[in-house]
Amino acid sequence: MKRAAAILILLAGCEPFEPLPEEAMPSIRVVAVLPFADQTGGSAFDADEFANILASELVRAGNIRVIRPAQIRAAGEEISTAADAVRIGRRVRADAVLACAITDYDPYDPPRVAIAAQFFRVTAGERSSQDLDRVLQSGSWRRGPLAMSRDGAAHAMIAFEHVYDSREKGTRRELRRYVEGRAETEGEILAVQSRYLQFVSNQMIRRMLAYGS
Repeated sequence: MKRAAAILILLAGCEPFEPLPEEAMPSIRVVAVLPFADQTGGSAFDADEFANILASELVRAGNIRVIRPAQIRAAGEEISTAADAVRIGRRVRADAVLACAITDYDPYDPPRVAIAAQFFRVTAGERSSQDLDRVLQSGSWRRGPLAMSRDGAAHAMIAFEHVYDSREKGTRRELRRYVEGRAETEGEILAVQSRYLQFVSNQMIRRMLAYGS
């Protein structure tokens, strides 16, 4: 239960999100990370790179086994709905499936990346009609990368959309903390896409550890 709650905090990032009751969360040991969708409209963003970075950071953070996007893509199935995600999750024997879409990206210093995410358990939970309606009506779920049906809502765990903008004071404050004790500077992280995306992933993980302590 503690591991499952920790992963949810990892994914939550920031408001708005609408989690279902914590007592309904199962133990999560295997997470399938779907290939990230690029909704930026033709930017130079490497969605596959970000998906793999997040997968690696998830492994380091929680001793979770991760099924990576390349393995999901090799299955050769189109994934456009929550039901598709759950089906592929069962096929690869995952406990949960993470779907993400990159909605905005500016690579120039200071960089900015916006992400919308949905997290589904493979096993459907017992949900009241009120809970299902709340998921279906939630703006976070409607704006997510995968279409949601009533059946899909039974697998819903959490959804969020957040902008990681290094122009913002809060993000820069966290970046300063991140580089403490490291052999690199804020400027070096901001100048390299992969390092900034690792920092973003680290921020999610830090939230998880703070919750679990």
